[in-house]
Amino acid sequence: MRKIFKYKMYMFFVLAVGLAACKDHDLEDFAIEQTAPSAVSAGDVVGDIVKSNERITVPIQVTLSTPATKAFQVGVALNVDTVEQLVEDNVLTGTAVLPANAVELPNVVKVAYGASTASFDVSISVTAIEKYYGQAIAFAFNLVDPGKGNHVGSEGSGLVVLNTEDLLNESEIHYVSFTNGGGEILEARNRQNYTVTSAGLTIPLGVTLAGVPSKSFTVKSTVNTDTIAQLKSEGILPDNVIALQPGEYDLDELHTIGSNLSSGPLTVNVPWSVIESNMDHTLALSVVLEDPSRHILDYEKNTTVILIHPNLVVEVDVTNDGIYSVSRDNGGGPEAGEGSLKLIDNNYNSKFLQGDFIGDLWMQLVYDEPQLIGAYTFTSGNDAPGRDPKNWYLEASNDGENWVTIDERSDETFPTRLETRRFEIATPVAYTHFRMNITENGDSNLFQMTEWRMIRVP
Repeated sequence: MRKIFKYKMYMFFVLAVGLAACKDHDLEDFAIEQTAPSAVSAGDVVGDIVKSNERITVPIQVTLSTPATKAFQVGVALNVDTVEQLVEDNVLTGTAVLPANAVELPNVVKVAYGASTASFDVSISVTAIEKYYGQAIAFAFNLVDPGKGNHVGSEGSGLVVLNTEDLLNESEIHYVSFTNGGGEILEARNRQNYTVTSAGLTIPLGVTLAGVPSKSFTVKSTVNTDTIAQLKSEGILPDNVIALQPGEYDLDELHTIGSNLSSGPLTVNVPWSVIESNMDHTLALSVVLEDPSRHILDYEKNTTVILIHPNLVVEVDVTNDGIYSVSRDNGGGPEAGEGSLKLIDNNYNSKFLQGDFIGDLWMQLVYDEPQLIGAYTFTSGNDAPGRDPKNWYLEASNDGENWVTIDERSDETFPTRLETRRFEIATPVAYTHFRMNITENGDSNLFQMTEWRMIRVP
């Protein structure tokens, strides 16, 4: 296997004790002087440097002045201080010192009987190489405490300098960034870049990892409170923009991307109360990704500015703006205690109950002007889950004669009583007539529901 990148190996001297003169030996005859100690020295990088998704492995040789008269071990210790001093003294320029936690090496190297060399592997974290990409990186080591009467030679320490651009291609770097809006202004308006819940607005930012994923990692998200003011002063954001304050949004600080995953969720949630109280402003929030436990940040895509336009995201409940009717009412009529009007009275303590349910129930709303209905909600009744709607479809029309199905559901359930569930219409189109057809409930000959609400979207 050919070597996949260049390297330099520098040897530097340390104090050696009990140096012995080397003598020639005829290894073919294997005539080893049993009492001759050997001087152990750091050798060159040998063999192929191996790269994986997680680590770079560098094989290093240890040399002996004479063949080993006995099998023994020699200790290996990382020497960060030496590299730091060489960088500080400008002996090494354009070079980053690999931190101790980025380099793994064995505690000892085993030397076989009769051997003149041995080798050991130094493993370097790919994350550290990514961090210093474009520079050289360096580590140093010392050989210590050789056994069986042997000693460290005059070249008992080694320095390895590697070119990061030879170790990795830029396309292999594991950059961490926002999935949506990284390095940009992300505008939440007109059903773009947000989803809605009964609690408020959710902006999905997400975290993305470039390159081949492996182990899980974490990354933090923080809010930069100064960015919005700066962008306003530079004229990038208009004067009506106001920054969201702590307590006006929900953002988790720590996010975990699981093993072998390239992305994970990260959302910002803003309550409706905050949005509705700022209808004359544009709300802004600057979010930053920081401190990934593994890999490195893509500094072009680790920040985003969210702009929320309240007047273009606030939804309107238009249920009671239409003329309401049902195909068949409660036996007591629409105004009875459980009559059909209870379904749209916006009172969650009342309900509509229909007897002898056979799957032919529809409820209809007719408006003077077309309404862009983007969602609707059902609220289950207070008792007997078997009475809840299970299968239904929503039709729409502009003349009351020609109908098109705009949403259809089956096998739906309401696990709890008085539970409100929201249902989105995939492609809203404005219509004047809307008819909800309930074709099947749980398992009862009675149908019940507490509320049906129709939501107009911007």
